[in-house]
Amino acid sequence: MKTYKLTINNEKFDARIVEYSPTHAKININGTDYLVQIEDDKPQSVPKLANQEKAVPMAPSFNSGIEPGSGEVKAPIPGVIVSIPVNEGDTVKKGQTIIILEAMKMQSEIASPFDATIGKIYVKERSPIQEGDLMMTLEGADVKPASVPKPVRQSASVPVENQNASGEKILRAPIPGSIIEVKTSVGSYLEEGDIALILEAMKMESEIHSNVGGRVSKIYVSKGDLVQEGDPLIEFED
Repeated sequence: MKTYKLTINNEKFDARIVEYSPTHAKININGTDYLVQIEDDKPQSVPKLANQEKAVPMAPSFNSGIEPGSGEVKAPIPGVIVSIPVNEGDTVKKGQTIIILEAMKMQSEIASPFDATIGKIYVKERSPIQEGDLMMTLEGADVKPASVPKPVRQSASVPVENQNASGEKILRAPIPGSIIEVKTSVGSYLEEGDIALILEAMKMESEIHSNVGGRVSKIYVSKGDLVQEGDPLIEFED
């Protein structure tokens, strides 16, 4: 079962939940079991545990909730942000408290594992968080830069229906999107099936092929234009 690093009255504790029921919870703190009674409108009989002397505080842990080398400070447990004693751009020392988190009515300090500069803070005081939520980023010599791969644009060929039943020689947009590139110009000749434009829709690039052959007489769009399905793109000479 997961162990939580807690701070109570500036004393460090190692705690884990051993047993839980609607009426009580048994928590092991530094090797000693403690009983937490859960009150309701109709108190029930709750078993008592022996050996409930004061727990011995543990030495502080400086890496709770922080992924080594990444600089990402993530919530080690679900709870509520009590305090953020630092600001973006602040310089902090190893072991310095950067976030105080409250869970199960106990406060847990999150400390910097190395000398660093506070990057971006993603949470605010009194904000509820879940385990694993990104709370803050750290910058410094001990942080390895993340290798972010460039998004690979996918390309697809979108079929263009024959829209020339009425005799018009106009290439129309088969789907809504944004014009990435116009592959022809006025006066150029396109064969049926040639790529006329590149259109981006839903983060995917699509090749728009000419549905007729002929000389381009008019181009209705340019790079960056937004189009809707059925909008005219290119007109050909009769």
